[in-house]
Amino acid sequence: MSRNGPRSAAERLCRGAARNPAAPVDLLLRLLGSAPSCASRALGLRLDLPVAVQRAMADHPSPEVRRTLAGHPQVRPEFRDRLLADPDMRVMLRAFGGPGQPPLSDDMVTGLLARIEDLPPGAPLTPGEVYSELWPAMRYDRRLYRLAAAHPDPRVRRHAAVLPQWLDETSRAALLADPVPEIRAAAAAATAEDERVMRPADLPDRHRHAFAAVLQRPLSRALVDQVVADGDDEALFFVAVNPSTPPDVVSALLRHPAAVIRSRVAQRPDLSHEQLLALAADPETEVRTAVSVHPGLTEQERADIDIDVTTAAGDGNPELTGEPVPSLADASRWAASVNPLLRRRAARHPGLPPEVVDALTHDPDPGVRILLALHHPDVPPEFLLRCYLEHRGPGREELIDNPRFPTTGLAAFADHADPAVRRLVARDPDAEPALVARLVNDPDVTVRQTMASCPHLPVPRMIELLDDPDLGEHAAANPRLPAEVLHRLVAEALREQGTQRKPGANGL
Repeated sequence: MSRNGPRSAAERLCRGAARNPAAPVDLLLRLLGSAPSCASRALGLRLDLPVAVQRAMADHPSPEVRRTLAGHPQVRPEFRDRLLADPDMRVMLRAFGGPGQPPLSDDMVTGLLARIEDLPPGAPLTPGEVYSELWPAMRYDRRLYRLAAAHPDPRVRRHAAVLPQWLDETSRAALLADPVPEIRAAAAAATAEDERVMRPADLPDRHRHAFAAVLQRPLSRALVDQVVADGDDEALFFVAVNPSTPPDVVSALLRHPAAVIRSRVAQRPDLSHEQLLALAADPETEVRTAVSVHPGLTEQERADIDIDVTTAAGDGNPELTGEPVPSLADASRWAASVNPLLRRRAARHPGLPPEVVDALTHDPDPGVRILLALHHPDVPPEFLLRCYLEHRGPGREELIDNPRFPTTGLAAFADHADPAVRRLVARDPDAEPALVARLVNDPDVTVRQTMASCPHLPVPRMIELLDDPDLGEHAAANPRLPAEVLHRLVAEALREQGTQRKPGANGL
């Protein structure tokens, strides 16, 4: 094969071959043995990992390879169990859980927490460092903190004792009454610190994480007055919603010249009806939009507010989903709201009844429709396609991962103005080979790459594309590429890699 940059070309072809859904197991094992780093990254992108490949990855000497398997949604339970006892703590942490993986049992989590405490001296990570990585990763799994607080090993309970902000009342009370005096003292000290009222001396000078953290704690009147006197909008951003901010300061902030501060005040649950109506008539659209979702307003009052949902946080952008999913009762009520922002929140509940789902599929707001398409498992296929055609923001590509996304008829979009829509042609089982071959020459590189991987592409054309710097990897990932060609290009790529490898180099 004549290529510019043989080493990078070899890596691209090996990566494509490892991603190829039809690649024989022996070829995947060869790649894993000869180019583990490159193969590992590509294998992590596969939807399907053959059992023999998983076994080889679980036994592989490279922690990078084992970490890839540990985080793969399809990792088999027996291999995941082995990786949860891996000597490399980062492999074990990856196996704790990831997207698409079933949660570990309580007994397994309890055992793993004990294992962290038994790390040998000189291990790459200390127990404290492991916890510092584990707690954020499991932040939304409150079960972890409950199990740690009730763990039979006092060393684990000691770690939980210093994190009272993540504990429920029962777990916190248990640690405050722990039979080990040291744990009781640690829990009491941490709880006292968590509840301590912040004073001016506690506020750091620099606007970093600790600065924001302090302003989200209970605040003394002296500290609130200092922030107000300083006129620091970054600090007022937090003070405006802090439950401990005095009512007179809240009233003053309702008239703050910065719309972003008034918008933050609009989020407070303790506003009077008079204050809500004043915000609803604010001259800035941003403020009116923020208050329009307040639970203290009636539906008629919401209907009278002039808002702009295109400037609202989460205007159909699924990144909004950092918010908790609402209860079914709230979602069912909000689904009928005059306010599209409340209907967007409702659309994120996966358990909405069929009649509500049907109503929201016809919602006039595109933000409601895209969030419903992303979060509800039973929306119609034609609705998924409609949302894909309409939506241009984050979450669009997630739609085609839905098994209900249609495939037939997509070849009709071959001349669509949007490259992302033209790419859909590759998903149509009835797409003509000549049409796919034409789109291999599309002006958009992502369309060309998608068509290079399309099984409807004529085999001679995909073989030609193996030498293309932009399309070679994608052609190598084409499931219709003959096995003998796949073996030959991998053998050739590995030979090139071997001639280019410097002494002591490992993999590609």
